[in-house]
Amino acid sequence: MSDDETDEGYNEFIEEYGSRYEWDNEGNPEFIPEWEDWEDLFCEIKIYWKTKAIRHWREKILKKFVYSLPGIRNPASLFHVFIQSNAFYLPQILSLIELPYSAEELRWEIWPDGKDTDEIKVENNADEVDKFRCGSLLQDEDSIVDYYSKIKRCNDVIKLCKNHLRELFHKGLSSESQRYIARFGCYYNHDLDPDKMVEMLIQAEKENVPDLITAFSDYLSQVSNVQISTQSGFSNNNIISAFLNLELTRPSMAGWYNTNLSSLEQ
Repeated sequence: MSDDETDEGYNEFIEEYGSRYEWDNEGNPEFIPEWEDWEDLFCEIKIYWKTKAIRHWREKILKKFVYSLPGIRNPASLFHVFIQSNAFYLPQILSLIELPYSAEELRWEIWPDGKDTDEIKVENNADEVDKFRCGSLLQDEDSIVDYYSKIKRCNDVIKLCKNHLRELFHKGLSSESQRYIARFGCYYNHDLDPDKMVEMLIQAEKENVPDLITAFSDYLSQVSNVQISTQSGFSNNNIISAFLNLELTRPSMAGWYNTNLSSLEQ
């Protein structure tokens, strides 16, 4: 992952969860923030949000908070209101507690016996958001554009990070779309933005897929040669963006990947 992409991810993380000692190195250059570990855990919590373990964890936090408030005549009633409220999502819950030293400690506190994956299974008549949360929102007969629109709409509610969004997006793709991704060889590049995967699939729907894949493979070879000769690094997102910016609809396949690689952002 490039430095710019790391900074962008960190800034998005701070925007949602705030700046805390556990993942912030401000004023302490020797401290290496482990914000990615916390982000992974927080996404797991969001996915398991409606399960028994997470419900017990957040109820314990809210109960402790309510009963610590001064001058409350009926804390039990207020606690019940808070439990039923949608105002306390993960960032609000986290703001009420002192976090342990590491994300792994909090993970063990929530799931001392491990996660029960059966708890996140949903029925076929569940709404889109719950299906998305549990990884069962499928492309089926939808176009790649319509499917990704549903995925992003659901994630506006759940707010998973790009890596978890990418995993759930890929999991629900049709077998044909998954084959395209595998043939492009871009799924296992973990810094690849989900938007770029969609752009590749949209282009595959429009073009002759074997020719497009051949062009992309040749283009990647050119990029590798430039990286070796110049000792420079291009992020996967920038590589794919540059490729997709070429005139892919030209009749001549040879013209698809003749471009100035130095124009890629490093």
